[in-house]
Amino acid sequence: MAECPKCGGEMREGEVFVTVTTPSVQSSTFGMMDMLGTVFPGVEMTRDEKIRWREKTGRKTGPLKKGEDERIMKTSGRRCMKCGYIELYAQE
Repeated sequence: MAECPKCGGEMREGEVFVTVTTPSVQSSTFGMMDMLGTVFPGVEMTRDEKIRWREKTGRKTGPLKKGEDERIMKTSGRRCMKCGYIELYAQE
């Protein structure tokens, strides 16, 4: 069991999610379609996405235009059951 650095309470493992809403794209012929091809004009799509950590590695890549390489990692965390403090960390 991890201990909260703020109050000493019990910390529980978890992941961070954010809800993403995508508006439907209207065209003159088609609205939003589901997997069966049914048209739903004006419908917004929502989904939960995990939050990831992106950081620069310091290495330059690319054949013509050199850009700095990035590393993307899974983000997890802990939440205190007593005071609600949240601690996030990135894992490779």
